[in-house]
Amino acid sequence: MSQRKMEDDMSKMNCSISFFLSALLLLSFGTASAQISIMPHGFGLSLEENGDGDTELMLVNDYEDPVTFSIKTDLIEEDEGRDGPRRDDPGELLRQFNSPINNVGGMCFDGDLLWGGGYQINSIAAMTLEGEVVHNFDSNPNPLSMTFDGEIIWASNWDTNQIFTYDLEGNRIDQFNMNFSQISGMASDRDQYVFMNSENDNQIHVISIENHQEITTFEFLGAMGNSDVWGIEWVPEHRDGQLWGNDRGHLYQAFVDEEWNVEAVSDFAWNTEFQHCEPAHDGENMWHGSWEGNTWYMFDDGVEEFHMLSFNPEEGELPGEDSIPIEVFVTTEGIDPGAYNILITCETDRECIEITAIITVDFPSAFLTCRVIDAETEEVIPDITVDIDMYNIQRSTNRNGNCDFEELPVGNYEFTFTSTDYLTLVEPYRIDGEGEVAFNVELLHSECNPSRDNIATVLHQGDWLESEITVSNDGNGPLVYTTEKRLIGDANADPWELRNTYPTSEITGDTRLQGVVFINDLFYFAGSNNREPQIYVLNREGELINQFEQCGAANNGYKDLAWDGELIWGSGEANIFGFTPQGELVTEFNSGMNPCTNLTWDCDREVLWVSSTTTDISGFDREGNRVEELSRQDLRVYGLAYWPDDPDGYQLYLFHKMTEVGNQLVSKMNVENGDILDVTILAPEVDGNALGCFITNQYDIYSWVFLGNVNNGGDDRLDIWQVDARKDWMDIDPEVGIVEAGEEQNFMITLDATGLPEAVFEGEIVFMHDGVGSETIITLTLEVEEGQGGQQDEEMNLFFIDGWNMVSAYVQPDPDNVVEIMSELVEADQLLLMKNGIGRFYNPAFNFNNIPGWLVNEGYMVNVDGDAEMMINGNPVNPDDPLQLIAGWQIASYYPRQGIDAVTALSGIVDFLLIAKDGLGRFYNPEFNFSNMGNMIPGQGYLLNVSEETELIYTLEEEIASAEEVEFDHPIFLPVLPATGENMSLLVIADGKITGEIGVYINGNLVGSGIIKDGRSGIAVWGDDITTSEIDGALEGQVYSLVVNEDNRNYTTEFEIIKGDGHYTPNGFEAVNLLEISAPDEFGIVSAFPNPFNHSTNISYNLPETDHLSIALFDLHGRMVTDLVSGEISAGQHIITLDGKSLSSGVYIIQLESSNMLAKQKVTLIR
Repeated sequence: MSQRKMEDDMSKMNCSISFFLSALLLLSFGTASAQISIMPHGFGLSLEENGDGDTELMLVNDYEDPVTFSIKTDLIEEDEGRDGPRRDDPGELLRQFNSPINNVGGMCFDGDLLWGGGYQINSIAAMTLEGEVVHNFDSNPNPLSMTFDGEIIWASNWDTNQIFTYDLEGNRIDQFNMNFSQISGMASDRDQYVFMNSENDNQIHVISIENHQEITTFEFLGAMGNSDVWGIEWVPEHRDGQLWGNDRGHLYQAFVDEEWNVEAVSDFAWNTEFQHCEPAHDGENMWHGSWEGNTWYMFDDGVEEFHMLSFNPEEGELPGEDSIPIEVFVTTEGIDPGAYNILITCETDRECIEITAIITVDFPSAFLTCRVIDAETEEVIPDITVDIDMYNIQRSTNRNGNCDFEELPVGNYEFTFTSTDYLTLVEPYRIDGEGEVAFNVELLHSECNPSRDNIATVLHQGDWLESEITVSNDGNGPLVYTTEKRLIGDANADPWELRNTYPTSEITGDTRLQGVVFINDLFYFAGSNNREPQIYVLNREGELINQFEQCGAANNGYKDLAWDGELIWGSGEANIFGFTPQGELVTEFNSGMNPCTNLTWDCDREVLWVSSTTTDISGFDREGNRVEELSRQDLRVYGLAYWPDDPDGYQLYLFHKMTEVGNQLVSKMNVENGDILDVTILAPEVDGNALGCFITNQYDIYSWVFLGNVNNGGDDRLDIWQVDARKDWMDIDPEVGIVEAGEEQNFMITLDATGLPEAVFEGEIVFMHDGVGSETIITLTLEVEEGQGGQQDEEMNLFFIDGWNMVSAYVQPDPDNVVEIMSELVEADQLLLMKNGIGRFYNPAFNFNNIPGWLVNEGYMVNVDGDAEMMINGNPVNPDDPLQLIAGWQIASYYPRQGIDAVTALSGIVDFLLIAKDGLGRFYNPEFNFSNMGNMIPGQGYLLNVSEETELIYTLEEEIASAEEVEFDHPIFLPVLPATGENMSLLVIADGKITGEIGVYINGNLVGSGIIKDGRSGIAVWGDDITTSEIDGALEGQVYSLVVNEDNRNYTTEFEIIKGDGHYTPNGFEAVNLLEISAPDEFGIVSAFPNPFNHSTNISYNLPETDHLSIALFDLHGRMVTDLVSGEISAGQHIITLDGKSLSSGVYIIQLESSNMLAKQKVTLIR
């Protein structure tokens, strides 16, 4: 495979997996999971210009408690399909009235009332838009600017930096100061921010409504002609220009993006006398007051506010577990023709729901019906979710598999069809015109069918087991999967949950405890002990059980500890000391930093990572050689720890603190590139400063925990935090991928008892996929026993078909006792007989076995009753380990883990190989350059005949082993005979004129069949099965004949023998060349085979010419039991099968009757 091909395949797989994960997120977090919903989820409506319409929505609350709601709309601008709403004449005076105050600078609108501030008279008034006075009260001094933040009124004091707030009844709420003064204008987005224009710096300051803190500042005058703008307003609904500013006699509009960049939009003249008259927007038009008088003015702002939709109710309370109707009124008055995409947002105190209303005004639209069926069964599929890419409109198919989309405008669309049991489909569709249109869709499905759903084993400490499972996809679409490891039960505590706390200063009497490790069920702490440093040893109960002096000369002792599996490492000076858990010094070296205060052991790279609080992090080997250097990126580090299983690959953990952020911060570093990620801020009830730390899976054998030493004055303590559930004992390979339709994928599951205590570990490998069911679980149980360990075990499945099988294993079982190994099949009453290559056998019915033991290099003949499977485990051999072959026949094992074409796999012994055969009688003969074996398969055994002793090493090179598999076709008209445990290989060679199927007969009984392909056919001629009472195959020395079947017409054929003598020989090889074929010349029944029979028998008969024929079965009293054939049959030899499962034991008569001839034969059924 080329590098580019591999990269393309990987890219396709990654795209498929990404798409699967996106679909998974859509299913998990889409509208189906919301508890507040709107039905229908989006709608379309078609109206004429200057027309009206209405529809109804249902607002549903699935919460137990009531929620408040409010509905608003936004017009989504699009590039084509409409011209947009008409614009008004900007600067046109629309209304004016007198107010009770003059010198009005500040002004704002609260959604109901217009508020203005009297600068010189220190008062605030509130009026309706019709000029009625509602409030008039004394205010703070000099209220030059005002704004409404969505709940309350803010007013500034021009001469100071003070801000005053009022409720909507005019009551003062609060007063606070800003860090700037001369606030000449204020505005708000009524959600997050208040905007303040300060004449101190001519910038707008962005202030948080929540905490009154300044977020940022930005310049804006350049977008307003560098005019002397004081008063400002912010209109969130003006998405193309939210910011407005007033200069004397002029109003400016500007757009502010998310990065606070400002662009000019429009400007026009109006009649403000001074720049400090603040503009206020009432939802449609702009207002300002009068400085020298008491008149308030309303002007057209030039922006047509979009009011196509209105709702009843528009806001209110929705009871728990209830629904209410929402009436939607639509008007197109003043709206240009086109298609309008309107986003409807329903905000509640629990969720925010968005849907689309698509309104077409004198614009072509269509009523679209989607019909969804199963691509395999052609049955309609209900409950399929259908989404449109352009709009927030969603439908679900009904019980007839249909869903409707009303009035969709002409254009190109992408529809997404999702369901938990079908593959997500994204399908393009174009609507070209008006009327009703149909969109028919077929969905594929995939299946995740594992060969087993649980693995349980017992391992000694240090041992590991590799077990192979097979996942088949029996669906008609690709299976995209990812895997996840989980623990069962209560082992999954939340990450960074506080698990335990030890008051270590209280326990030890030492107020400076810094380093900590956990070893063999004991805590080791480093403490200063009043400048006589000690190592304290505590048990799990927090009891001090031992202590000893630290090595080195540091007055306060070690600042951190590390553990490498043999030695504890500690330092609080330039030197680093390695000592045993008993306190014996083993080694020391100079770190080059003074002091060295942080240490941890990297078990993957065998590196000791060390640093001081303010130095970069250095890596040393055990001999003290500096091998790595990492930047601490200005963090003040007080402890290092190492977690080998970090899911992001950031394995080096840093315990640090940062002013104004936290005293116990955890970050993690990728030691390959030095990148750092923030992990968490630890916030226990009692605060403290970060010290030494350690990550271990020994404190809780089911979890990884973070041990953090914390200093809080004189009360040091140890906090233990959950990091993650411990899942390092189980693994699966591969973890992600795709299984194509009709194919299967092998997975290796590893259970590893290395480093585990004696205990039972239970977990799951979870396949998350886009197939039926969405999730498939393999349960795992690992029981760990005491032992020296170091032994690898591997597990594999052996599969058996009903009858004779030839099997092998690539593991050496231990123990190798055949009776024990086969007990699973014996207990299921399925094992009839087992033989090795030299005739020794195990017969459970007679409780006899003389097979010495299962040998990994040998294959075995196994006869079973019904399809079966069993698990075998042991020490694995390598795929390329040699097998010693003796001259002659033997049943060889197959070591590779993947299928390899027989010609390739056996290429290393082709000079000595006479013939190779599988359990189905297919063979490879190098002399005739013929093979119909296809792939050699793990778990199968193979009969090999070699000319002399030799060594077999299976060929595994990828460029060879990936050769295309040879397909093996089974006959259609002739029966395929079951394996009998013995066969002869027959190679039939025919010229290009002879095609079809070919049968091998002895005494009229079919003993083998095959297909002529490319002028040749390899046939297994089956011998008699010695385990059955009837003759069901060829006997040694019998002469065989050949019949060619073309389109279910049999013709006898002559042949010449190329190799062999024309007689059946067990494990023999014959090669013949077909000469000519001819139709039979005699009428009658050729044979019934087998006879007697206990399941079924094959009836062969000759018909010299086409005729009307009937074949029936009679009992000995002449009564017809069943009619087998009735109708016109073409000339030739034919075979039919008599199924005896509904018949009683006894003798029957088969009667063959044509228009003028009759033939009969007795058959016996034995139960």
